[in-house]
Amino acid sequence: MFFGKREKDKDVRITESQYKSLVGGMSKKERKDFERKQKEFRRDREDDRLEAWLDFEDDMDDMGW
Repeated sequence: MFFGKREKDKDVRITESQYKSLVGGMSKKERKDFERKQKEFRRDREDDRLEAWLDFEDDMDDMGW
């Protein structure tokens, strides 16, 4: 799960019972929207990590490593 603002996203692990409690009161539409946003946050986080790794490799190449 991801919570918070873009700059300070928090990746939080929750149990299945906590997840059910979280989404239990949501309508089907709200749950679908929630899941879509979670997937988007995951994708953004993965893109950020890839970009950081590529920047690191470029820096290493520039240094001659």
